Amino acid sequence: MATESIFHNIVIDNAKKAEAFITALEQAAKTAENYPLRHVESEDIKGEDIRKLLGALAK
Repeated sequence: MATESIFHNIVIDNAKKAEAFITALEQAAKTAENYPLRHVESEDIKGEDIRKLLGALAK
């Protein structure tokens, strides 16, 4: 997972930067809770479906 690799490659040794990183993760988690992913069956996916899905995620 990408989240795991960031902890193996980056060391945060500044307390303020570590706190900012934790705050950003918490805010991202709260945002993700408000925007559940829609399930789209793979056999039904068309170009327009992908555009709609990605557009909904960007908002």
